[in-house]
Amino acid sequence: MSILAEQIRENLPSMREVILKSGRDALQKSGQDIARWNAMLAAGSLSSKEYEWLVDARISVIEMDTLKAAGLALARIDEFRASLVQSITGAALRVMGV
Repeated sequence: MSILAEQIRENLPSMREVILKSGRDALQKSGQDIARWNAMLAAGSLSSKEYEWLVDARISVIEMDTLKAAGLALARIDEFRASLVQSITGAALRVMGV
């Protein structure tokens, strides 16, 4: 999340707290799924591409109401979602050496 926090600090300083809260909420809501997929990735049951797709799909489905309520444009929400997915998948793939 530190890379994501740095991107937010540089690109969206006025929205930093709202965006970080939304990211934490998204991770909390999808934590069990991501943990299960981490185990499947580590066991070789999922490829790295399948893992990335699952995480991206899960994060995309989550309603980021706080971002919408804060008036963040859809394009910015998509940028944030992509950064969040990259942070999650990148960290997991590095840790697992995949």
